[in-house]
Amino acid sequence: MGQVAAQTTVNVTSLTALTALLLPGMLERRRGAIINVASTAASQPLPHMSVYGATKAYVLSFSCALWHETRGTGVDVVAICPGATATEFFATAGDDTSVGPRRTPEGVVDSALNGLRRGRPTVIDGSANALSLRVAAVLPERLVLRIAERAMRPASR
Repeated sequence: MGQVAAQTTVNVTSLTALTALLLPGMLERRRGAIINVASTAASQPLPHMSVYGATKAYVLSFSCALWHETRGTGVDVVAICPGATATEFFATAGDDTSVGPRRTPEGVVDSALNGLRRGRPTVIDGSANALSLRVAAVLPERLVLRIAERAMRPASR
């Protein structure tokens, strides 16, 4: 399986299949929680990591819709959107894909659980990540794409 198919399988197909498998029981019991890991990459096109960004956009959209569909059922849903996190991700993606300091996995988990408790559909982990996404949302799309391309450009280019 190629890298594109693997990313799509993990981030889209498996997430959707697991939700379809587990959600009915949660709804029947009127309790449960779904925490899906999106990414700050879900909020904008990401040159040089386009498939990753697109699959994470799916995770974010799917989770937000699911959050709304399950309101009042006893099932909570949240999409956590971390930025660079100190995990094995960068060993696979390439260390040069990391922009800025990396958050700890424990910090990301704390953010997700806090968002779940507050009933939020989406949580952006880290104040710097939240600020950068707010700024990107008001800038012209072409400028955001140029900035993202420069930040994500592999070192070999």
